[in-house]
Amino acid sequence: MEYKFIKKSIYKKVLPIALLVSLIKFISTFFKDEAQISVIDFIEFSDVNVVFTGAFFVMGLLLAGTMSDFKESEKIPGEIACNLESIQDWMILVLRVSTGSNSGAVLDKKLLKSELIFVTDNIIDWLKSKNKDSQTVFPLLRRLNEIVYYFAENSCDKEAIKGIQENTNALRKQLTRTYTIARTNFIGSAYVLQKSILFIIIPLVLVCHFKTDTASVVVSGVLSFVFLYLYFLIKALDDPFDFDGTDTEVDLMPLDRFRNRIENTFNPIKPDSLKGLPDCKIGDTVDLIKNYKYQNVKR
Repeated sequence: MEYKFIKKSIYKKVLPIALLVSLIKFISTFFKDEAQISVIDFIEFSDVNVVFTGAFFVMGLLLAGTMSDFKESEKIPGEIACNLESIQDWMILVLRVSTGSNSGAVLDKKLLKSELIFVTDNIIDWLKSKNKDSQTVFPLLRRLNEIVYYFAENSCDKEAIKGIQENTNALRKQLTRTYTIARTNFIGSAYVLQKSILFIIIPLVLVCHFKTDTASVVVSGVLSFVFLYLYFLIKALDDPFDFDGTDTEVDLMPLDRFRNRIENTFNPIKPDSLKGLPDCKIGDTVDLIKNYKYQNVKR
């Protein structure tokens, strides 16, 4: 996957500081004592090597903890989109069954479509919001319950009603999990440990003596870059739903693509990717899929 340097990239934030450390070490090479040692080099790097090793180990543990939560968060938009699409499928099933039956119930397709679009748009807006107000998102789920009541009043299929209720409950769990992740901060003492490591490592790099001037400039810059990057990465991964333009945000692509599919799904028009298929009945679908070759279809 190609990495794009966005405006608030961690790389852009860390690189100037690392270059500044390298610049300080480079300037210090012009000021040496009688033993040809830089005036700011007080400690041999080999003497404090164990400090850097221990610091890497601790930062790695903190990164592993936040990364596991981030990987879980990455699944949530896709799961929300799947539940919304399942609710949409139940709606379409009820619409088709009611149209072909003699029950006399006439359901408002435009109303169902507009309600689903409204709920989807507001969930996406809530995920992108800064405060993640629970008083905004959970009332949206009650609108889905209103659809259930609407179907029940018109004596629609009970399995469809049950299916919408189950998907709504699953949606409630996923939104609750999102709200919890967004509201719960990483352990405070862990952040104190992170900052302590950073305030120890950076000055230590500046006063370490290396065998050559080149090693002094290069190694000090690299070590500073790595530790600073780990610090800001762990801090950013702690809240993957904080959409502030950084490069550690959860991708909402599944929800955005579902939103784009709503129009075509409710309309009785075949998608562009299926053009070439002859008109058929539901029972003929399997044979058509077997005979039809999908080539260059954009997903």
